[in-house]
Amino acid sequence: MSAVSSRKTLPCVLLLAACADATAVGPGSAALPRSELDEDDLVGMIPAEADLVLWADMAKLRASPWTRDSFAKVAEASRPADPDIDQIRDVERLVFAKLPSLRDGASLLVAQGRIDREQMGKAFAKGQAAVETSRYRGADLLTRAEEALAFVGRRTVVSGLAVAVRAAIDCSFGLARTIESEAWFRRMRGEILRGRDATSMVTLLFVHLQPATREVLKREMGEGDTLEDFAGRIDLGDDLEAMAVGAVRTRAEARDLAARLSERIRDARMRPIVSAFGFSSVLDSVEFQAKEDRVVGRLHVSQKERATIAERMAVVAETMAKLRQGRENERP
Repeated sequence: MSAVSSRKTLPCVLLLAACADATAVGPGSAALPRSELDEDDLVGMIPAEADLVLWADMAKLRASPWTRDSFAKVAEASRPADPDIDQIRDVERLVFAKLPSLRDGASLLVAQGRIDREQMGKAFAKGQAAVETSRYRGADLLTRAEEALAFVGRRTVVSGLAVAVRAAIDCSFGLARTIESEAWFRRMRGEILRGRDATSMVTLLFVHLQPATREVLKREMGEGDTLEDFAGRIDLGDDLEAMAVGAVRTRAEARDLAARLSERIRDARMRPIVSAFGFSSVLDSVEFQAKEDRVVGRLHVSQKERATIAERMAVVAETMAKLRQGRENERP
């Protein structure tokens, strides 16, 4: 995962819902085979090879006073350039995963909601005739070259590299190892969910960092070369609560990283653009603590600050959508 793309994408997605309870499996093992798929366990459809997993409750994000204006403006600005934008409106929950071990850049998307199979099939085909249709473990499977789109059950669609889509369906039947069987994922999920109410959670992110990723983080951001795993979550109730956990190798590294991050927040607070967007008081609420071999970060934004920040972020979202529309229009 590129640090540059993460830095540009995550603030829009996160700012990056509870995962389903972990299946009772041992490390490195597959769940017990099932005669029927578990359509509601979206995370349980992610293969064990994933090193990034993003879970989002799109229904809550569209309804929350923190994000609904931004969603509406993006949809309005994107609709002329992207006729499929209405399909996103019907997605209730989704999980996005990266599986670089299958192929560089390989990803998998599992979405659940009101699925319009005909429209999604047309969008997948993109007017091309070379789309094969088949069945795989009861799922309707569309394949175009190395990519696939599968309709699983009544409300779920899976897309991505064909081998990854088939693996996700195998996982849903307990026939292949899922991300829930991986020790790093279980540990980080336990850290980020412990003692927290699930009703207001809208987003969860889990990352198992590879050596190349740590090198890029260090080069681009000056931090991250000691990170092993990362987990983050956002709660949207009356107030906004965000939490992040970074696992490092030693307690000394945790103390050092927490101190450096705290210093960076103090420096960022002094920048004019932070004041312009009304984020000074937000940064005041940010804290980092070292706990054994982990760094825990927390952020709190009050309901009183919501209107100003939401209004300014909506303007940013609308501007980004218009820029995207302009690029689409420039294409031959």
